[in-house]
Amino acid sequence: MDSVVYNIPTAMIATYRGRTIIVRSHTSAAFSQLFLEEDLKHLAYIQLLAFPDNIDTLMHWGIGVPVELVMSHPETEFPRLYRYSKLLDTHPVRVAIPVVPGFSKAVKVAGALHFAVKLETGQPDHAVIEEMTRVLDFYLHHSTVSQPIEYFQSMLLAFYHHEPISLWTIQEEDPAYIRYITDQGEETISRRFVGISMKADIGSFVERFTQELLDEKRECSGCEFLEHCGGYFKWPQKEFRCEGVKTLFHALKDAARELRNDLGIFRESREPKQP
Repeated sequence: MDSVVYNIPTAMIATYRGRTIIVRSHTSAAFSQLFLEEDLKHLAYIQLLAFPDNIDTLMHWGIGVPVELVMSHPETEFPRLYRYSKLLDTHPVRVAIPVVPGFSKAVKVAGALHFAVKLETGQPDHAVIEEMTRVLDFYLHHSTVSQPIEYFQSMLLAFYHHEPISLWTIQEEDPAYIRYITDQGEETISRRFVGISMKADIGSFVERFTQELLDEKRECSGCEFLEHCGGYFKWPQKEFRCEGVKTLFHALKDAARELRNDLGIFRESREPKQP
């Protein structure tokens, strides 16, 4: 059985029927018009690629189906999130936010509205790293944050449990598990890879790319975070320097250690005293 999840446009639902799918559209009405009841069993979630004014149809369709709202310009689109808060009455909702200057406003509004968040990051410059650091502090210490902010949430748990998990997997860009199908029907890794020619089997891309970085003795060689990053920040430009993103990983690792220590002290305080 095919265990890969396919991210497809609504026009290709029939082609991928019976497989596990993520379905994307710019309009909310497209979902209710194109799905069969049987398709819902294979639906991981839907992606809404725009912010249409009328979402009443979506509210009453596929109750319980997760919805991802995909932002393009978070620095200006964030006020629109308020209109979508009522979706939480019938659907789990996550907001995909590109990490560009000004993105933190969207994160804070999404957090206040109790949306989960997925940060779509590439190769951030110094200014964006500073903004990411403030968002990480918001995630770790702000009492109103009630939903995950990814990739921070999964990476914190990985450090806490000493579990290996790749950022490629967290960001849903590991083609061993998930594939992106373009509007033209071409199979690739994710939206970031659309238009990039893949010369070999894409299913092993992450493994091959990581090995290339090691063979070329780049910054990844000897990096303490390679197991969790997998060279994620070295694409598309292998020359990208990771000093900034390493500060985020260090902060997450330190937070996980502090959490383990605090929970250990709490457990000890709850143990019965020996006579």
